[in-house]
Amino acid sequence: MAAKIKEQMILQYDGRDVKIDELSSQIKAAWKEAGNKLADIQTLDIYVKPQEGKAYYVINKTIEGVVDL
Repeated sequence: MAAKIKEQMILQYDGRDVKIDELSSQIKAAWKEAGNKLADIQTLDIYVKPQEGKAYYVINKTIEGVVDL
């Protein structure tokens, strides 16, 4: 049986580190704060724009939003 690999992705820019899994959690928290259920998320696309200090996201191919990095 193969060992499970613990993996993380970190975006480094301008002297900052942004963990992608934490970014995903931030987006999901914003979704819940807006009165939605996590179970309603079918797809989550995240577009990170470090030069803007923002991450844009699209939930379920229709609902758009933005969070700060």
